[in-house]
Amino acid sequence: MTTIRFGFNFSCLGKWTVSAGLRWDHYQLLVNQNAVSRRLGVAYSIPSLDLVFHGSYDRIFQTPESENLLISSSPQIVSLSDEVLRLPVKPSHGNYFEVGASKGLFGQLRFDLNFYDRRVNNFADDDQLLSTAVSFPIAFDKAYIYGLESKIEIPHWRGFSGFVSYSYMVASAYLPVTGGLFLGDDASSALSNLTGRFWVSQDQRNTVRTRFRYDFTSRFWAGIGAEYGSGLPFEFTGDQTDAAATYSQQVIDRVNFDKGRVRPNLSIDASAAATIYKSEKWNARLQFDVENLNNRLNVIDFGGLFSGNAIAPPRSYAVRLTTSF
Repeated sequence: MTTIRFGFNFSCLGKWTVSAGLRWDHYQLLVNQNAVSRRLGVAYSIPSLDLVFHGSYDRIFQTPESENLLISSSPQIVSLSDEVLRLPVKPSHGNYFEVGASKGLFGQLRFDLNFYDRRVNNFADDDQLLSTAVSFPIAFDKAYIYGLESKIEIPHWRGFSGFVSYSYMVASAYLPVTGGLFLGDDASSALSNLTGRFWVSQDQRNTVRTRFRYDFTSRFWAGIGAEYGSGLPFEFTGDQTDAAATYSQQVIDRVNFDKGRVRPNLSIDASAAATIYKSEKWNARLQFDVENLNNRLNVIDFGGLFSGNAIAPPRSYAVRLTTSF
């Protein structure tokens, strides 16, 4: 793949800041494509209000993962099944838009809000070769991803610092498949399922993260944080009875088969640290961390394509001694 980039940035336009770029790509691996990608970013600052508005546009060109791409195109692959569908995997093309604002509040807080909209053709994904651990790239007709990200941050105020962030995402892809290798029933399904929409693996609607710290003295601080997720989608070919025969009841209870989503997860973490020695030559700090203080069974992914069930660690403890000199 050959890439040529050109860009410029203007920050001397008064309250305006403008950056732009142009990129040319040549991709030649099983398919031969050229693409011109553009990017543009604009920001407008109002210092008297401690307020900045910004927006950006990116035209993206994303090549498929090269891992096992040649294997899936090998003529010998037809020996694995009587029914084989092989479609060339083309690079993804898309338009990314983002608008947002950043505002200072009361001289102590910072509030950021961003909205994004991403539309991609030949949406890239991965598939599994039969029941092996070998994966290869595939592509779907298109994908539509949109949402928002927000954050309130306290950089430092009377010993306190921390943040609270919230994100909302809707991510869906659309049939038919436009690239990849399909064997047996998967080949028949790819040929017959020409319309429809499904939620992609990153489609978690609500995510909240927070972390706060208080410096009691110059040598001792403590903090607490939490992370909440409303649950990712999953695909499971069987029903709840089939799952119960394979997985424990504790795991099954954390999965909503009717909605096809993992149930919400929540983890609370805490930390404390003390500088036990300090001099001009070297310092020593002792830190104690507790993860998943609430000891909740958090299932992150269920029946994943390659990793099976992804389960967050239970309550765990860590002690660290850090020195610098």
